[in-house]
Amino acid sequence: MNTNPQNSSTLARLRTCIPQHNQVTWSEALRVAELHANRLLELSGVTTAPIPIDVITTLPKITVRYVDQPVAGASFWDPRRRVWVIHINRYDSRVRKRFTIAHEWKHIIDHGATDRLYPDARRANSQREAAADYFAACLLMPRRLVKQAWGRGIQRIPDLAAHFQVSEQAMKYRVDQLRLVGHDSKPTRRCAPPRARATRKIGVPA
Repeated sequence: MNTNPQNSSTLARLRTCIPQHNQVTWSEALRVAELHANRLLELSGVTTAPIPIDVITTLPKITVRYVDQPVAGASFWDPRRRVWVIHINRYDSRVRKRFTIAHEWKHIIDHGATDRLYPDARRANSQREAAADYFAACLLMPRRLVKQAWGRGIQRIPDLAAHFQVSEQAMKYRVDQLRLVGHDSKPTRRCAPPRARATRKIGVPA
């Protein structure tokens, strides 16, 4: 399994999935987010869970720093070093760090195309955050692998969360989102629903 796709254009390849027209609907933006996740997995050669977060962290021109900060994550371009930098709250749990790295990577993919992907000025910020959550969910809990695990009898939320190395809260929402049955938990707000929702500008909810 190759978890380090050594080419200089992984980010560029993902960005080619972004529609060029200026009337991207919210449902289309969510489809793009899932396409980005699936494409990254394809480029990385990852086919089994848990998804290693180094499908992101070992990409060229990306640096992850674990820092003391009041939010889960932030990302920015460092023009001096010419690398993308992701800051992660060092005090968060391992599973939250994994989710936040993926969330911030989606912001990096979208950079330069946010006006096209999220054209509704009133909802653009909340949609950006929701799409980043949805991308992280699709990457760490791929639709096919979740359904495959469910079919093998892994159906308790704690067991699924351990299998995919995500929080139980994130797993609960993903199970509901994929319309799997047999769990008695209400959907949570850890991953993006198929509509815009209010979120913090940086980071993701606990």
